Amino acid sequence: MKILRIGPLGITTHQRTFAVGLAIFAVLATLFVFALSWGKADLTVLDSLKAAVGISVGSPGDFIVGQVRAPRAITAVLVGATLGLAGAILQSLTRNPLASPDFIGITAGASTGAVITMWMGIGASLWITAAGAAIGALLTSAAILALSWKRGIVPLRLILAGIGIGFVAQSLTQYLLTRMDVHDAGTALGWLVGSVTGRTWTHVTVAALVLAVLVPVILWHARALRTMEMGDDTAKALGISVGRSRAVLAVASVLLAAAATAITGPIGFIALVAPALALRLTRNAGVTLIPSALMGAVLLLAADQLSQLMPATLQFPVGIFTAAIGAPYLLWLVWRASRGGPS
Repeated sequence: MKILRIGPLGITTHQRTFAVGLAIFAVLATLFVFALSWGKADLTVLDSLKAAVGISVGSPGDFIVGQVRAPRAITAVLVGATLGLAGAILQSLTRNPLASPDFIGITAGASTGAVITMWMGIGASLWITAAGAAIGALLTSAAILALSWKRGIVPLRLILAGIGIGFVAQSLTQYLLTRMDVHDAGTALGWLVGSVTGRTWTHVTVAALVLAVLVPVILWHARALRTMEMGDDTAKALGISVGRSRAVLAVASVLLAAAATAITGPIGFIALVAPALALRLTRNAGVTLIPSALMGAVLLLAADQLSQLMPATLQFPVGIFTAAIGAPYLLWLVWRASRGGPS
């Protein structure tokens, strides 16, 4: 075991998990440097890094990197990490690999909340949109929990209730689009596809603040999350306050998903796939929060870079590419379940 300590937090991790986390971080760093330096205006790696931190003020790379590429890439990293972390928490709490915010309707609820602010004409501010997304996600989550609760959360009922509530939220969003001004509806439709294009330092600030507030809370309850995977009775015997820890972690996961949706629009499958890939790479029996966050960042940044490599006439929002990553995985899960394997 390797013991990492962040302030008062003691994070225990297997050596393989630690090594895999470092490897994923190295891949992420490589992708990030590529995202800063590659484009129609090619820049050297050194110039790109200088422009990203504001050293080369006044040079051509200052605007290209400092105002376009860097905020876009950092937004992709932070939102990807946010989604990966949200998915890992939900899958661990429910012990179900299908329990991700986008699959069980939380993202749809966040989207509806954000679109309502646009419909009301108050969604020009990112902070207001984020607040609307958070309220929508929390209300949706409350409805899903109410429908899936039977002396505790029933995983199958949670999935079914989430899918049903998600369809209701999507229907409400579609209705709101028909009641909006044509220009506002076009803006909302573009946002609903999910994209990191045109993101600014304001988006980076919001994402960073959300992670700065929620990650310490999540890490504080990480031990409880790992213990609860062995069963509630075992966790209670070990002194874990199961109800409080589950509530705190569930709310944190919902807020993470809501923030990600508010910043980039709904981006599917990252929260579903990233924790699964992290588990397979680490070969860990339990939740892997930090590797899942890093994997989410890698997947979203890689998908964004892939979208930029396409010809100009074929460039799609990043949400299209994440769906291309996640849909085969979902089909594989269904096939595996039909063969009698673990879900």
